[in-house]
Amino acid sequence: MGNRIEPLFVRYLNKEVSTADVVKTFISLTEDLPSKEIAEETLKSLPDLGVFHKDFKAAIGDLIDNGVNQRFVNYVDSYMKPSLMESVSEGGRTRVNEKRVVFIKERGTPWIEALLCYGVILYIKVYGVKEIKKCPSCSKIFTTLGKYAKYCSESCKAKG
Repeated sequence: MGNRIEPLFVRYLNKEVSTADVVKTFISLTEDLPSKEIAEETLKSLPDLGVFHKDFKAAIGDLIDNGVNQRFVNYVDSYMKPSLMESVSEGGRTRVNEKRVVFIKERGTPWIEALLCYGVILYIKVYGVKEIKKCPSCSKIFTTLGKYAKYCSESCKAKG
């Protein structure tokens, strides 16, 4: 496996990237000019997502423990529905060639939170819920070590 980078939502949960990093990543990836403008404007005055971070971590913990349930779906929808619009273009007969593009619906929506939720949803669609794990030793969220991994690192494994 080696050097695969954790998904953005995982790095955000583990406080390895900031809210500004999430916004900058979106700016670098979006081709939608109105969305890019909203994101650049947001970068000048970032919202405090402290409460969201705590709630998001709890929601992911619940997801790991109980799988996708109505509470998780409602949580994700509460951010995504008012904030983001997704466009999926077919690239042939299989989902492999689908191109997904996400747009910010309008200013003032919780689109940063929605973007992180969207990342979780896409991850689950591709890899499934069982690939998202929480280290029993340090409580770090991780995905990159394969389905049988229990600890996020060798040092946590040694402690466990």
